[in-house]
Amino acid sequence: MPPGWKFLDLDFGFARTFGPVGFLETADQHLELGFRCGERHLNPLGICHGGATAAFADYAGLGAQYAFGLSRVITPTITLSIDFLQAIHPGQWVSARTDITNLTGKMCFTQTVARVDDTPVMSSRGIFKILSRIDLLEHPFYQRCAELWPSRVGIDRGQSDRRGR
Repeated sequence: MPPGWKFLDLDFGFARTFGPVGFLETADQHLELGFRCGERHLNPLGICHGGATAAFADYAGLGAQYAFGLSRVITPTITLSIDFLQAIHPGQWVSARTDITNLTGKMCFTQTVARVDDTPVMSSRGIFKILSRIDLLEHPFYQRCAELWPSRVGIDRGQSDRRGR
């Protein structure tokens, strides 16, 4: 992993197959996610499979959860639209930043750009459901998020700022 990045422990389900995934908390209060393209991510042409890129785009939605706060859950994915801009080659580090473009009472709209170095390789737009189910916050995944990012616990951007600004 590049300097400053930390391992995001997603050791369950599909995340175990895809991973490892890293994260970086930026100075401007964003969460970037990243992965190193490995053999398990490749298609028959020897470049990153579109399905692996799509899975990473979905994981990058976690950046929206970070910005939104950990008081409510942004899941499941309702829509994910992806533009594949450049091939991702084995060994390349891919990082993604997700911005919230709009919030309604029940949905979070996002824009993600993934890059290799400074070159955009993927762009996606997502719509995620906002749930008030407190029981989901007890899930090991969200408990792990609360451990990693205690400053985000109790924040509920959706309550104070419905337009995402």
